[in-house]
Amino acid sequence: MWASKHSNVFEIQYLETRDDHYQSLASEAQDDKFKNHTKHGNQPSKYPAGRVKKFFYINRRPNKKDCTKFTGCKYSACAKTSKFEEADVVILNPARMKKVQELPAKRPGQIWVMQSREPTNLPSMETLGQYDLDNKVNFTMMIFSDSTWPVRLGSLKERPLPNKDYDKIFQAKRFEVAWFVSECDRPSRRMEYVKRMMSSVDVHIYGKCGNMTCGSKGYRMGGKKDLCLSLLSRDYKFYLSFENTFCRDYVTEKFYDMFKEVDVIPVVRGGVDYTKLFPPGIFINAKDFPSPESLGSYLQSLAKNKQAYVAMLKEKNRYIKDKNPRSLFYCDLCKIAHTGEPNHIYPSFLKWVRKPDNCWKPTDLK
Repeated sequence: MWASKHSNVFEIQYLETRDDHYQSLASEAQDDKFKNHTKHGNQPSKYPAGRVKKFFYINRRPNKKDCTKFTGCKYSACAKTSKFEEADVVILNPARMKKVQELPAKRPGQIWVMQSREPTNLPSMETLGQYDLDNKVNFTMMIFSDSTWPVRLGSLKERPLPNKDYDKIFQAKRFEVAWFVSECDRPSRRMEYVKRMMSSVDVHIYGKCGNMTCGSKGYRMGGKKDLCLSLLSRDYKFYLSFENTFCRDYVTEKFYDMFKEVDVIPVVRGGVDYTKLFPPGIFINAKDFPSPESLGSYLQSLAKNKQAYVAMLKEKNRYIKDKNPRSLFYCDLCKIAHTGEPNHIYPSFLKWVRKPDNCWKPTDLK
């Protein structure tokens, strides 16, 4: 499996789907792994007798699928509560802090967790600085590798090359580049980058930021998109898997969806080190080109070179998006609530989340 291998408080890799489909079904073996990777080592094999530990959400996203489940966890005596004063574990979404008029006082022994899959330099995160979070946040589930539970939106696994008529696939493709996008003005300035590319290669832009649609609602990230992916696979040679921001460790479904039996070569642009996360020869990285125009010229040239294009497509098709493993997030938190271990605190959550090397402005547009 190709996925990042970073250390964190628990050294447990957490992968999450676009639909936030958390599963809390930790086995005995998984629980032992958690025990062996905590800071403090020995944990009791059974949760102690006592009351059920309560979980409270301060600013959960509306209509979010509720996956707060403890069935199958070794430490399972946990449940949700609608009352903050009852909470042993408080979960906050840093991307929705503007919905919080005033933070309640944290009581002694209470565990606070920041949980979000969003980059930290988006406008939704700007209000974080209005709150005193020093020595209050214990754990995080966010996109960074040094988060307690790093959010990963996918991984790849190798497989035998599918038996396809690649000459026929190449001949059937009518267009060069496609891009599905619904948010135009983002920190990565990707719209500006693509417009400059278009001086040397044709790019079809689908969604709110372009003039093309796929089906009645276009390509909805996280929605039903089989129709659009089929169109992409049939008609296009390249897809722009451009992230909305430059943040370390941040790779979204814009990349991973291209490995769901889609016969297209992804072109990536983002803050992650793609060469460390993924095998070579299965994507084109905008970072390797001095300008958007030079990238566009390269794509146009490769699109006309049948032998080179087919060779790269075959290499890319040796990998497929893997199923996300079950999450230990709720099981781990329930265990911490009962045992009090490990005991961790962020002296300054704001300073941690806004480290200069977390997210940055693009440097490839001059």
